[in-house]
Amino acid sequence: MAAGVLVLQPGEKDTQEPHDSDEVYYIIKGDGFLKIKDTDYPISENKMYFVGSKVPHFFHGNSKELIVLYFFGGPDS
Repeated sequence: MAAGVLVLQPGEKDTQEPHDSDEVYYIIKGDGFLKIKDTDYPISENKMYFVGSKVPHFFHGNSKELIVLYFFGGPDS
């Protein structure tokens, strides 16, 4: 298992690629959207989001600093 913190400023592009492992995100601070495949999901503080392995996804549209704690296990960790 691995964990880390993603920090994005407003207008900063999230450049992550699909992973070989399932991933869980916990929003520490911020707002915006998490695009998973072709769907935008609104995100908010103190919420968790799941993204399956090899599924395209990225954060966008945050109007303030976005801080996300992430966890994943398997080949990527």
